[in-house]
Amino acid sequence: CGCLSTFSQLNDQSISFWVRNRMVSHMIRKFEIRDTAAVMQVWLETIVEAHDFVNESYWHGAIDNMRSNYLLNSESYVYTVNGGIVGFISIIEDNTIGAIFVEKPFQKKGIGTQLMDCVKENHEKLYISVYEKNEHAQEFLSREGFSFEYRQHDENTNETELLYIWEKRENEL
Repeated sequence: CGCLSTFSQLNDQSISFWVRNRMVSHMIRKFEIRDTAAVMQVWLETIVEAHDFVNESYWHGAIDNMRSNYLLNSESYVYTVNGGIVGFISIIEDNTIGAIFVEKPFQKKGIGTQLMDCVKENHEKLYISVYEKNEHAQEFLSREGFSFEYRQHDENTNETELLYIWEKRENEL
């Protein structure tokens, strides 16, 4: 999508200008098949940068698995800005967050929280695994009310994963 490559080149100053002047149209909507290429681009660019401790070739080799198991066979939502996809979240196996990614220029602007809130509305419990070396993800999950459950070893990457859980509080039911 042409819009996506334009958004990828925005800097914080131009994004702030758009937001300040209300030139931005944004929304969360259900993933549609036509979104596949744009979502996969967001995923690959973001995962390579966020997981620089894993060899980049691993992520390129995981593209088909990501597309078929974590995107096309999941409950997914996209976050759009002026029609271009800048973030997404995917729920697999009913209550596991298989992926949540936001393009770098749009991070730390509340988009991840909005995506998370979108799926929290329809789930009483959510699970997510993140790499122990991904401290930004751990901080984000903590802010989102997730609690650490346990460590596990990812044989594919030879990295330690941390499993987190979020449960809806009684006053939220």
